[in-house]
Amino acid sequence: MVYTYRHLTLTQVIGLVLLGIIITYSVFMSLDLRGLGFILLMLIVAEVFTQTKWRASMICRNCGFDPVVYIRSPEQAGLKIKAFMDKRSQSPDHLLRPQVRWARQPLESEKKAENLSLKV
Repeated sequence: MVYTYRHLTLTQVIGLVLLGIIITYSVFMSLDLRGLGFILLMLIVAEVFTQTKWRASMICRNCGFDPVVYIRSPEQAGLKIKAFMDKRSQSPDHLLRPQVRWARQPLESEKKAENLSLKV
């Protein structure tokens, strides 16, 4: 599963603020400025979890490709893929899973000929 949002959405922020207000009111029996610190702490924790969840979902589970690392350094991304595939070949968890099918370019003999008589 790939998470599309890297940061909290407006709906999530509003929900966390309302939850913080409700918790503040229930703990202090009134709206208190100490609740603002609690709301900020909740927003920071939620943002960290959202970014961590997004970052973890970017890595391919079949080949280990990481687009974030690839943008910074394609060579390092290639090394990560190689390390992932080496680890995958040694792991018993992957024995019953189908092998990764690498994309390949079609050979010249496999390319379909273009019918020029149909072009007008």
